[in-house]
Order: sequence, then structure tokens, then C-alpha cells
Amino acid sequence: MNHYRMHSKMRVLTDEIVSGQDILGCLLMGHDFKSWWIGSLLDIEEARELVPHQNATTMQVAISLASAVQWIIKNPQQGVCVPDDLPHEEILEQCWPWLGPCVSKPVDWTPLLGIESEKHCDYERKPSPGTDDEWQFSSFLVNSF
Repeated sequence: MNHYRMHSKMRVLTDEIVSGQDILGCLLMGHDFKSWWIGSLLDIEEARELVPHQNATTMQVAISLASAVQWIIKNPQQGVCVPDDLPHEEILEQCWPWLGPCVSKPVDWTPLLGIESEKHCDYERKPSPGTDDEWQFSSFLVNSF
């Protein structure tokens, strides 16, 4: 809530992080499996074994960029490409050793799961969406806090 202005005080966390795991992925929703989660589970210890003084988030983000740039250097005649045009298997092959364990599994979650118990959200202005239409955008709209 700083109107896109940088904070006056900033610091990059490096060795201050002593434990934990960064779970970076994607939740796909609205199909027969309800939801599907795919992502990387990289803990700080494994990240530091790979690159000292770094953290899991940096590793997960940087390796995808580094792999894509390496592909660009190898393929200068391809011109401008959007991610969908890139050979993702070739790029991911270089990423796997740096991402830690990767998971792809169905998840029993819908936007209406637990909606009745949500005390910090206001659904008073409109009726709660029905289960027959739970994947509509209106299912995700709430008046927060």
C-alpha cells in the first residue's frame, strides 16, 4: 500500500535465513481433478549447497531465466519468442538440478471449500456462489478484511 514506491529502507536477506523451504508453483483449477498443483519444493539447505549465501527463491527464479537465456544464445536466428514457443523440455532439463524436489499432484480444493467458516471475508452483499457454478470468477471475489 505504498502506491508502487520503493520502501525507504531495504535489505536483501542472505545468510539471515536459517531454515525453511520455498514452495513455488502453480495451482491449476476447474477440471475433473478439482485442482492440480505443480511446483518446486526447495529448502534453504539444498539451495546453499548449490550456491552458497543464496536462498531458495533466488535459485528457483534465476535458473529458469538463466536456462532461457542460454537457449537464446544457442538459437540467435529464432528472433523474438514467447514462452509458449520455446522448447520447454530442453529448458527444464537444465533447470531440474537446481529446483529441488518437484511435485505434480491433484489437490482437493475448490474456491468454495470452507467458505462458510471464513470470518474475515464479507459475502453479505451477494449470495455465495453455488457448487454447480463454483469455477466462475465471482466465486473468487470477496470483500476482504
